[in-house]
Amino acid sequence: MLRDAGFRIERVRMAQQPAEHIVKTLAPALKTWRFRDRPVSEVVDRLMSTGAGLYVVGLDYHVGLLWNDSAKVWMCHSSYLGEAKVVCEDALTSPAMVSRYHVVGKLLEDGMMDAWMKGRAIPTFIP
Repeated sequence: MLRDAGFRIERVRMAQQPAEHIVKTLAPALKTWRFRDRPVSEVVDRLMSTGAGLYVVGLDYHVGLLWNDSAKVWMCHSSYLGEAKVVCEDALTSPAMVSRYHVVGKLLEDGMMDAWMKGRAIPTFIP
């Protein structure tokens, strides 16, 4: 999706990375939060207090997008439960949000937007 929007990312290389590295590739460290063994409600509360916008979320075995529309936080992802399709569902009740680990980063911040506007590649984070 990001590549289709004009972001120069290494789609295959990034998809091979752990969720934490995907978030580090796309979001600034100061706008990244980690939750280990915490309820989904805590993740949603943090995003509601942080503000409206688009976030990437890395989970134990999946990566998706969280959309805070100021009224609710939505989990948008490629469903791996049941029929394969893209779904957006209430993050509080989404089965995809069941995970021991959530790493969340704010998308479309200055560095990401600058790279997009200047046509620069966004290098995949690999330690």
